Amino acid sequence: MSVLARNSIRELRHRPLRTLLTVAGVAVSTAMLADMLMLAVGIQQSFGDLLESRGYELRVSPKGTLPFDTEATIPGWGALQDSVGSVAGVERVAPVLAMSVSAEVVEGGVDSREARRTLALGLDPGNRALYGLVEGELPGTGEVLLDARLAVELGVGPDSRLRLATASGFAGWGRSATVRVSGTGDFVFATRRDMPVAMPMADLQALSGLDDEVSFAMVRMEGDADPEAVRAGIVAASQRVEVVTLAGIADELDERLSYFRQVSVVLGSVSLFVAALLIGTITAVSVSERLGVIAAVRAIGVGRARVVGDIAAESVILAVIGGGIGIGLSVVVAGYLESILAGLPGLPAAVRFFVLQPASLVTAYALVIVSGAVAGLVPALHAAGREVTELLHREEP
Repeated sequence: MSVLARNSIRELRHRPLRTLLTVAGVAVSTAMLADMLMLAVGIQQSFGDLLESRGYELRVSPKGTLPFDTEATIPGWGALQDSVGSVAGVERVAPVLAMSVSAEVVEGGVDSREARRTLALGLDPGNRALYGLVEGELPGTGEVLLDARLAVELGVGPDSRLRLATASGFAGWGRSATVRVSGTGDFVFATRRDMPVAMPMADLQALSGLDDEVSFAMVRMEGDADPEAVRAGIVAASQRVEVVTLAGIADELDERLSYFRQVSVVLGSVSLFVAALLIGTITAVSVSERLGVIAAVRAIGVGRARVVGDIAAESVILAVIGGGIGIGLSVVVAGYLESILAGLPGLPAAVRFFVLQPASLVTAYALVIVSGAVAGLVPALHAAGREVTELLHREEP
């Protein structure tokens, strides 16, 4: 190890406060950069994985909407389902009717508790694309399957009875029905506020008065079918529906979530710039305090390249230590930010804003180290480019 390198390490150790503050600043900047990289791709990947996990490649919804986007419905579904099912490449069509209802626990024939507003999903028997069974059995006629969290909130379980009423039922004159709880489930697209209930399609249509209407439908394709060809076939069968593939939904989500990506790019760039500026400034101050040492090693024949390398090594050390701490800090901060953003209305509970990816952490760490090395090169090249006499002249007394 050269004299200059030993002197650089000694400077870091003998000035603990300055070193500590620099490392802390780099750690914070690294943590922000890593979190912004996770945010840039996290929610889109999380939502994409959620969609792909259900096994239905196409979504059919009212013209100009996406599933769960509005309360619009598709009328005349019976005839349309036959048309969609006859399109080449379609294996199965799973319609869904979604509407807001109130749920009250019934004990002894009397409504015992305050009504809870929730989302009811009408599904055909055997369609479990939107939920997984946790306890009990699938709902039959006159039965409902509750979100497991809603069951805990209402204090009910299998064989309990609920009174479901349409939105107007809060005023006492809407449609209502008393149903048996068949079990509890884990709903894929449930939000933290809306904890759904599932029931047979015919029961919800009768309760709502929306005969032969659905909110949207999911389409499963045959294994070798082309999604775009199937989509075009469904559109040709009916001009009054919107048909999107998983790729189309991903593109739509990408457009709607572009704000988060833009914010992550801006904040990530700022954090990287701050880290580089901090390391470069501290290295410049350190170099100015060691001009005499630099002049001495230059005078005994040490080349300019070696001087530059030894000075830049100090910057790399700061970046490596601060960046390493920042990577650990980013995981903690991401968890905290996730708990805040998870409360956004309308967001499925299974969707994550910050997806922990090794690639994002490695990228953030590498960028900080490279930027730190580049920032350290500026004062190093400036000092190494001067003649020995000039360095001695500028040395502080």
